[in-house]
Amino acid sequence: MKIFYIQSNDSFAAVLFKLVSICILFNTDMHGGCTGYSRSSDVIDKIRSGIAKMVTYKDYLDRPSSDLTTLQKDWKVEATLFNKVPKEKRFLTLGIPTIRRVGDEYIMDTIKSLVNNTRPEELKEIYLVIFLADFNETWIEDISRRLNDSYQHLISSETLVVISSWKSFYPSLENLNHTYNDNYNKRKWRSKQNVDYAFIFLYCQYLSTYYMQMEDDIYTIPNYLDVVKDYISEMRFQWTCLEFSELGFIGKLYHSYDLEKLAKMVLLFYEEQPCDFTYLHFNSQMLQFQRYIRRPTIFQHVGLKSSLPGKIQPLKDTFFDNLDKIYQGDNPPAKLFTNLLVHSSFSPESAYYQEPGFFWSRKNGKAGDWFTVVFDDPQRVEKIIVETGSREHPLDRILHGKLQASLSLVKIDKSEPSCTNNILLGHFKQGFIKVGNLTSVVGPFKIHCVSIILTANQNWWIIIKEIAVFVSD
Repeated sequence: MKIFYIQSNDSFAAVLFKLVSICILFNTDMHGGCTGYSRSSDVIDKIRSGIAKMVTYKDYLDRPSSDLTTLQKDWKVEATLFNKVPKEKRFLTLGIPTIRRVGDEYIMDTIKSLVNNTRPEELKEIYLVIFLADFNETWIEDISRRLNDSYQHLISSETLVVISSWKSFYPSLENLNHTYNDNYNKRKWRSKQNVDYAFIFLYCQYLSTYYMQMEDDIYTIPNYLDVVKDYISEMRFQWTCLEFSELGFIGKLYHSYDLEKLAKMVLLFYEEQPCDFTYLHFNSQMLQFQRYIRRPTIFQHVGLKSSLPGKIQPLKDTFFDNLDKIYQGDNPPAKLFTNLLVHSSFSPESAYYQEPGFFWSRKNGKAGDWFTVVFDDPQRVEKIIVETGSREHPLDRILHGKLQASLSLVKIDKSEPSCTNNILLGHFKQGFIKVGNLTSVVGPFKIHCVSIILTANQNWWIIIKEIAVFVSD
């Protein structure tokens, strides 16, 4: 592998040549699949022995137009630390670069969350590629041993793939352009991170149909893979990137056939800007001019300490939350109406039906705002539970409101139901209300409408997490 020295007096053409040459090196058949190592104790020996075999910069700077396949055909074999390079094409690859952190470590918990929230039969559809993007041999040996001890079954089945790189893959990280007013340490950190991304892109480009970029300090939700598949199936047009987190470079999904182009663009601007800026420019160059973010999101950032030493990064994804229903009401067929401004990803129906989700308004609640459930057929109701607010947004709850039942529906005019014969069932307390024994309250009558009505202005948006309606036998 060639070593690039980018000097301060290099011309733009020289710099560009060096960067693009990195990409050209990998424009080869990358399906190499020789048997690798299966024991963590062999990892460091493999790294040390492999370095001597890497192509140096003289090998192709002197022959820039030659076919480089013969010079470095099996680079993926050298990069793979356990077993062999996977050959079976799967549905999705999750790429996770990680480096040694001082103090807190998140990678093991990240892998645990992804594995535990994937059904056993679905593990055969994915690859988890863990890129140990650090040159500290002691750390690599330690993390490799722990991965091997904890996930031997996934390593044996090639679901968990552990890779590393070598210093000569990286261009010089000295005399970097001074952009975004970042200090030297941050410029060096983000520039190396960009090259880390390019390396894992190139390694993964033939492993699966789709590739998703992750970070090493996240957790996810149960059955996240179903969410990814469903969102892909909803697309009725060509797309370049789908996003499953609003933050940084987490949960960005690409077609694997675009990875080499993405790697080249990231390398081209490796010292100018971080990858979570570059990917947006890449998307527009691929004629995707808007972001397609699946909300609610399915990955949450948990790391407090950045991989950049000394940096605290307490970022949280606003649209990630606990979406599961816990009361599991009977919830007979109904239509939902509200005068609150509706967020397209958090519809009124999301509060009522059993699928994960909730309703979330896009404005502060005010006195008189309402949310109404109109049953398709009047119901004998025994109990109603309404929970508002959420784990991530506990303030977005109803502090001042009442629950009302209506025995009659007069009409529905312009998406506003007119219900009469109203009965007050109770008032919300700390965002929650539970009323039971309703058959004795309403007597022999059936309920046609159930309404939530705010009785005072609120300073926050409104989340209605769950409406659970239990009918009498």
